[in-house]
Amino acid sequence: MSETPAMLRLGLAADGLRQARRHPLLVAQQRPRRSEQILRLLGDPARPNWLCLSVEEGASVRREVLPTGAAANEPAEAALQLLAEGRADIATVQVEYDGYALEVQFVAVRLQHRKSEAGFEEIALRAQDGGAAPLSALAAALARDLPVQWHGTLPLLAAASDLDLYRPAPQRAGQVAFAMPEDPTASAAFAAVARHCLAQFDANLLPVLRNQDIEGVHQMRVALRRLRSALDVFAPILPDKMVAPLLEDLRWLNAPLGRKRDLDVFLSETLAPLGRADSAARGLKDLTTVIEDRRQAAQQALDFALRSSRCAAWRLQFAACLDSLEQRIAETGDEDLQARASLPAARFAASVLQHRRKKVKKLGKRHESLDTEALHRLRIRTKKLRYAAEFFRPLFARKQTRKFLAALAELQDCLGALNDAAVGAELTRDVLGPPDRDPAAAAIIAWFAGRQELQLGHLGEAWEAFTETKPFWKDELED
Repeated sequence: MSETPAMLRLGLAADGLRQARRHPLLVAQQRPRRSEQILRLLGDPARPNWLCLSVEEGASVRREVLPTGAAANEPAEAALQLLAEGRADIATVQVEYDGYALEVQFVAVRLQHRKSEAGFEEIALRAQDGGAAPLSALAAALARDLPVQWHGTLPLLAAASDLDLYRPAPQRAGQVAFAMPEDPTASAAFAAVARHCLAQFDANLLPVLRNQDIEGVHQMRVALRRLRSALDVFAPILPDKMVAPLLEDLRWLNAPLGRKRDLDVFLSETLAPLGRADSAARGLKDLTTVIEDRRQAAQQALDFALRSSRCAAWRLQFAACLDSLEQRIAETGDEDLQARASLPAARFAASVLQHRRKKVKKLGKRHESLDTEALHRLRIRTKKLRYAAEFFRPLFARKQTRKFLAALAELQDCLGALNDAAVGAELTRDVLGPPDRDPAAAAIIAWFAGRQELQLGHLGEAWEAFTETKPFWKDELED
């Protein structure tokens, strides 16, 4: 959700607007100022997913291109087609919160396309003075009492998706804009990294809720893993009181994501190819039905979590923490923490990366004799090193980082495939029972064992390539 510092939008669940109008923090003395906008959603037949909004309010008409990821330039008038029409009803009041004057808009939007209808409700908060601070504080207070939802993107795009006029695409981290400040301190680097992780989470929220592509769940899970890794990487410069509640909600949100992702992988990368193997035909249909049912239940649990007020409150609180990070660091009174936070980010990065590389090498040098549990620990250490290296990549020359990250990615992929096979075998035992009692279970688990043997054969090559790649941060290490 991209907002200017003086504006914040809060989505609302059904009936949320009625509750919001009665909330004691939003009740104003004066009568609300009401307005109505006529909305027309326009598209270009030559460019799927390209959307333009026409807003008519009184005698004025304006247009804006919606951020769908398509080209932003507006086509000629003749190329546009009317896709949907609707109306926005807006009631505006002035309120005071914590000594600041704020404008609050209660917005209800309905769109119609042929015989289908979609819409949304939201509160738009605008600061007349004081910047973002009072908005964040008021939003956090409202999230405790109202059925607030985090949109992640413009709610109008969600409505267009409901009408099948827009298909949101999953976004990898590399597809989300990222800017590291010039010559950043360690704390400035953390803020930039964390905002990028949150932006990737936002970009994948609508694809996950639409459940049209399993890649969306994967990329959202990656975004949260990167965010949790960032909190771990930068822990030496972050106040404990700030980090603890953020981590707690991250773990809570990651649980339904992980469950859904494991079932997606099992169905698409295991049962689909197994369906072509005669040896696993018996029992495979029953297993697929059970896993599909579990996946549907997992998606429902994930939807519930993502649409919850807790998710919205966590997202708002995280952004507020980043906006006030320097102040929070100063308020700790911890001079050592403050000194670490003010270090040049490249020097801080070198220390972190050197430590994590040593941990990977210490365990990985025995890769040939590691059991499943130890290989899982090696995968976690490798993943943590890769996330940290990617966070700090913009601080170093591209040529230096590219080879190291490529070798690290190959090692992580190999260890990831081993872990997926172990998870798949466990799921099979859970549904079909022990392999000695069910021929289908025996065939499927044997297939997993074959995959593990193949990856173990490749692990030695991946490990050797990794250990021979020089770390790109050596010049920044202190003597």
